[in-house]
Amino acid sequence: MEERDATGTYVVQIPRNQVYRVPPPENARIVEQHTRNFPQKARKCGPSRVLCWLLLILLLLGIVAAVALLGLRATLYNPKPPQFKLTQFHPKNLDQPLLPADHKNNNTHNHAHPPEYDVALLATNPNERMSVSFLGAGKSSLVFKNKKIGHGGAPPSSTEEPNSPISVALYGAPLTEAIKKSVADANDTKSMQLQIETSIEFNSWARNERKDIVITCDFKVKGSFFKMPKVSSQECRTEL
Repeated sequence: MEERDATGTYVVQIPRNQVYRVPPPENARIVEQHTRNFPQKARKCGPSRVLCWLLLILLLLGIVAAVALLGLRATLYNPKPPQFKLTQFHPKNLDQPLLPADHKNNNTHNHAHPPEYDVALLATNPNERMSVSFLGAGKSSLVFKNKKIGHGGAPPSSTEEPNSPISVALYGAPLTEAIKKSVADANDTKSMQLQIETSIEFNSWARNERKDIVITCDFKVKGSFFKMPKVSSQECRTEL
């Protein structure tokens, strides 16, 4: 619709719904610049984003491994005690005379060789990929006819090998004549008990743990103690 005013100027009127706005040229240049720079920024951020994902994956794997290790230490780590077999029993110095009561505190008693009982055991470690170490601190005792005839310590040793020998030396007071007569009989079978109280340590890649252990061996010896008696039967048990 056209109108002409008094000055001769034409005025063109267009309906409002048909008016279209043309953006200034500056906007087109800004959009073109952003479009040109975007691929470069994406290429710059790409390696950093991959590195972040790798670090996150490694962190998650570390957390999973730590939780699994803690669970293994808490639940699956259940070591078995070593098993023992008595292989040798060798008494020595049994012919020492029994000193009178008034010589108990005499210093000459300390210079005599007391009766000695050398015991050899074979220790078997039932745990795979795990070694067992005997820490050495402890005590041992030897009982015959309900009487303790020997006592000693518990020497350190290890069972890294499948079968490891362990030696224990026990010492006692001179024997009475009645006990001497009993142990000298070559035809009689003697029932005895050896007990060792000590501490052991289980060593493995997952965990090291120290435990107190009691080894009890009920065994029978055939032959005279003054010669070379032989172990005829035995039963050893271990308590943790």
